[in-house]
Amino acid sequence: MIYYFSATGNSAWVAHTLAAATADQCEDMSTYLKSARQPAPLAPGERLGLVFPVHAWRPPRVVLNFLNQLPPPPAGCYVFAVCTMGGFAGDTFAFLRQFIRLDSCYSVLMPENYILLTGREPDSRLRRKITAAEALLPQIAAAILAGKKEFVVKRGLLAGFFTHCLGALFARRVNDRKFHTTAKCNGCGTCAGLCPLNNISLENGRPRWQGNCIHCMACLQRCPQQAIEYGKITLRRKRYVFPDSC
Repeated sequence: MIYYFSATGNSAWVAHTLAAATADQCEDMSTYLKSARQPAPLAPGERLGLVFPVHAWRPPRVVLNFLNQLPPPPAGCYVFAVCTMGGFAGDTFAFLRQFIRLDSCYSVLMPENYILLTGREPDSRLRRKITAAEALLPQIAAAILAGKKEFVVKRGLLAGFFTHCLGALFARRVNDRKFHTTAKCNGCGTCAGLCPLNNISLENGRPRWQGNCIHCMACLQRCPQQAIEYGKITLRRKRYVFPDSC
């Protein structure tokens, strides 16, 4: 079984690609989080995979919340994790190992999607990253099928500093106070349906953010009307959703 979290589609594509290659089932963590359902326990000998994006050199809080709902993998269960990232992973997996044992860890470079940092990358760079990922994923799938225990991750320099210092600072300061809608909003509710933390409600036909945000940016990036902005930072920045933008 492979569980994934994906705001703009990068990690969903990686998870489904790996699931197809390993004949595993694939499910979205958000469906369990939004409904508070508990995933079914795994049997000894089954595989468990986690696929998610790196958020400020850490696993997203959504993933940690999901692990609180997930029954502990039994002895003999091969557990692997794959992170997608725009640059480097830092000590993401060292952080994750505080919550679950891991047999193997992998990182996959994907298009940058944190729109507050940068707009959509040029099409040529998007294609290069996707092409490289397409070549890498069969190698990861083969290692998973072989039950390899390995750590193939681009951590970057000063990995611990980025994860434990800057990542902690980001986690403390991230907030949703600057999200707002423009006149293009038609009250469709897509944003509320996408939010993995049920942080968006509709009031008088307009979304309202309720203070429990992780900046996954699913609401902003995937708004059908491109009616959601974050302060003035995103006003002229192109959105990114995989695979529509590639």
